[in-house]
Amino acid sequence: MNFSELFNHSKGKTVHTNRTICELHRELYDLCVLELHDTNPKLMYKMIKLLEDAFIMGVKMNKKLVKYKLGSSSKWPKKEYRNKSINRKKTIEKRKERIRLEKILKDNEIILKKFDKK
Repeated sequence: MNFSELFNHSKGKTVHTNRTICELHRELYDLCVLELHDTNPKLMYKMIKLLEDAFIMGVKMNKKLVKYKLGSSSKWPKKEYRNKSINRKKTIEKRKERIRLEKILKDNEIILKKFDKK
């Protein structure tokens, strides 16, 4: 099972305290893997590809906004940038669970491939 290389790097595993476009993409990726890996893996892989593209576009968009319009992300209104209704603890738990699940599934795939060759 090949999960996202992009979301498996440090940028995809961190939990940002602010509600950024990148954090939204990470949350969507977490839900996609956690909820679809058993029920609909084909849909999961389609969604992962789109999320990777959106994540890259979001990074580029953020850099341009900061460079041309805002000067710095610290000038964003707090009500938009730091949403207290989002439970960071639950997000961290989901992120850890997704990373744990991916590791188990990758390990299982390696084991199964050994038996397939025999």
